[in-house]
Amino acid sequence: MDSPFKTPSKRSMSQMLPSSGSSSPFTPKRSKIKKISSDSVSRILAFDESNSRSPTRRKLDFLSFSQNSLLLNENCNENCNENELTPCEQTTPVKIEQSNRERNKILLSPSIKVNPKRFNIPEQDKNIIKSSSNKRSGSVNSTPSKKSKLLSAIAGCKKITSYFKPIQERQNSITNEVGNHFSPAKHKIKEENVNSITENCIKIEKQVTTPDKNDNINNIQVRSPKIISVSSNNPIVKKTSPRRKVVKNSHSNKTKPKELNMAEQVTPSKNGSINNSSMTSPKILEYLENKVVISGGDTYSRFIKSIVLRPEIFCFGKEDIMEKIESATNDELKIYGRLIARKHGWIRSNAPDGLQKYKELNLCDNFDSVLESLATKQLINTDVTSCELDTLLNILKTPELKELQKTFNINLNFSKSQTKPAMIKSFVNLVKNQRTFCGNSTSNLKERIKNIIGYCLKLSDTSRNDIMSCLIYESYPYFSGEEKDRFRECFTKFNLVEKNLLKFPKFEAKRVSINFSSKEHFEMYKTALDLRHEVQLLLEQKDHENAILVLCIMFENFKSAICDKSNVESLLKIPTYLRKYSAISVYAHTLFKNITILKKCTSNINLAKEVLEFLLKHKEFSVSKQADLHIELAKVYETQYKQLDRAANIILNGLKDDNMTELGRQMLSKRAVMYANRKVRKLDNELKNELLSFAPKTEKEPPTTTINGKIISVKEKGSSGRKQVYSKITDNGDCHYMSVEELAVSHYKSQGFLNGLHDEGQLIKSMFLLCFWDIIYGSYPPYVLFISQYQDCPLDWRTRHFYKIREQQIKDRIAELKKMNVDQICDILKKFCDEYFETQSVINWKYMNVDNLPLCRVILT
Repeated sequence: MDSPFKTPSKRSMSQMLPSSGSSSPFTPKRSKIKKISSDSVSRILAFDESNSRSPTRRKLDFLSFSQNSLLLNENCNENCNENELTPCEQTTPVKIEQSNRERNKILLSPSIKVNPKRFNIPEQDKNIIKSSSNKRSGSVNSTPSKKSKLLSAIAGCKKITSYFKPIQERQNSITNEVGNHFSPAKHKIKEENVNSITENCIKIEKQVTTPDKNDNINNIQVRSPKIISVSSNNPIVKKTSPRRKVVKNSHSNKTKPKELNMAEQVTPSKNGSINNSSMTSPKILEYLENKVVISGGDTYSRFIKSIVLRPEIFCFGKEDIMEKIESATNDELKIYGRLIARKHGWIRSNAPDGLQKYKELNLCDNFDSVLESLATKQLINTDVTSCELDTLLNILKTPELKELQKTFNINLNFSKSQTKPAMIKSFVNLVKNQRTFCGNSTSNLKERIKNIIGYCLKLSDTSRNDIMSCLIYESYPYFSGEEKDRFRECFTKFNLVEKNLLKFPKFEAKRVSINFSSKEHFEMYKTALDLRHEVQLLLEQKDHENAILVLCIMFENFKSAICDKSNVESLLKIPTYLRKYSAISVYAHTLFKNITILKKCTSNINLAKEVLEFLLKHKEFSVSKQADLHIELAKVYETQYKQLDRAANIILNGLKDDNMTELGRQMLSKRAVMYANRKVRKLDNELKNELLSFAPKTEKEPPTTTINGKIISVKEKGSSGRKQVYSKITDNGDCHYMSVEELAVSHYKSQGFLNGLHDEGQLIKSMFLLCFWDIIYGSYPPYVLFISQYQDCPLDWRTRHFYKIREQQIKDRIAELKKMNVDQICDILKKFCDEYFETQSVINWKYMNVDNLPLCRVILT
């Protein structure tokens, strides 16, 4: 059964940065305290800053203030003694009683005060508890903004955009982490290619073993080389081609490496072989021998080199882009790296965000010559007339299009607010209908547009696609976002790791590519990713019609890929945690994710049913969604076709499946009971009894506690999606507005509990997982668990393989923990906290840190 633990470290890049301050979910934003009526009361939070590193140890108070204490900005000196903030010793919010009370007051809980827009508050109360201004002020009890957190955390680290400024070369141009991709590795070559190569071996610093003929061409295990540093005193280094040293050796017998084999669908075994193929180019030996050095230039230059100049890229026929990048100077890569980070399209020289800004920042000595050299290498395209007319017209701004309409005497019958697409369409219609004696009207119009645009460039489509392919290959083991963010997020990780601001666990990474045994398989994977990205863009634009068309294309590609028996058989030999990096799995996941969109297809009302049935037929590529597939198909037959018997049989088939997980069985059982208890369009008794016999009965209900609270939220327009607000009257008559979590904390506090924390189990999960750190990130040959140095968890994390691979080690560790007392377990937690704190991993370091060890001790006790 898949692990129920959610990986807490997978979050946005801004959250990955080490935080200098607290990041408590109860911390309010900075706000100014506005003056309100004398009958109303404002509340601010007083924090105990003694443990700023720990979000769970903060002391929260409800403080009531009179009108005089609210005028902090105007009469701060007069009222500071009268209204002093005193921190409370309790962890849960409580109200401080105030004497001489004229009437009852409304106090807000921390979560409502921090973000009132998330809660559904009645209109009559909004004026009384009107939130403070969103403007940032220098309040002592406020939390710094994300921007200030970022600046303080990285301690001088510049934002990505600031790298457009000239950067001096450092003494050590790059850290050793990048070198993991460029060192001697295992390789093989066809015997029929070059007869002399079979008699030669490469003389290198580290011993290279000859792999078995049946090994995968991409099974390249990389060891860290010694990276040659480049002195900052020599900013301009003339590029020289490395020397190739080949020593003939008559001894061809070498010790064969241990084969990396996977068998069966569930857990890989030690028998069998996978993806047998041969390498087609002997040039890879040159890269393996001469250890490509990534140095010089700036971060963009080194990042481009690190993803392109890799021995594995030869397997996919990308030698052209490798030669272009290898021959490019650091100045050229400085410009090219920034251009490829932008949105793909034409870039004008005189635009506000155009080429002129790069020239003004003095990134290189001769900006124009660098662009000319990039064009010569076919990395950029400067011929704007080569693109389509509508694309060329779209480069122009709206005022320029209007002037061009006047030049060509296009009849302006439209309103003054004519849209840009309408103006572009007017020019397209013009060239269709116009005939000239002095040349083609389209070419004449393009020349006129070219004169208006001036110098303009665009990245070469072929070169850019090749680099993005290299980036996909380098980042597929750890990147899980959208394609539009791949370059930016991968570059950010590379940059932070270079500056030692981001660190990953230490493990033994194997540079292998089990799924991509050939160029065709990798191109299929990239095509599937591109189609998935296109669907996402269309859905963001709410263009469901075209999104359905793209999904239909994916469905056809899915069926074609399934027909390739050799490809399917090779994928079934590897475990599911590696199988997901294939075109078939991408198609299956995308189709199921968008099944709601497919149900809206009017041209083919059976499309959703056909897709679900095909996915169920090949459910080995949707292992984690088997129960959902049965449920969705049953719902289609129930609602669309009104065939309840067929829907019940689909649920019954899922319950009979021996490979169904326990969670999936519970989901199916719930729907089975619902079908069996139907009072309208009932099932026949035989099918009803069979459903109930397979549905497991719950022997014991979990304990429940009912907490009474008054909901003050109202249903009104625009309130959908907001959290409910609860009110609680205290003994002295004050009314507290709070969320449901804070209401629960308040209830248990009244029962005698002193501490309360709403963290959804993050602290306890992190405590548990930290005790198994060395087991989670250990090596277990011959299983492939780590491929990239940027992984924050093993590839089999949250799958059933995780336990089966480490079963004995986990059992031994649990036995050890059972024999330990609380002090010994706390010692283990402290040791791992000191050693691995803020390492990107499955641990949530916001809760699991040294400052929270006393709280951990209380929980363990």
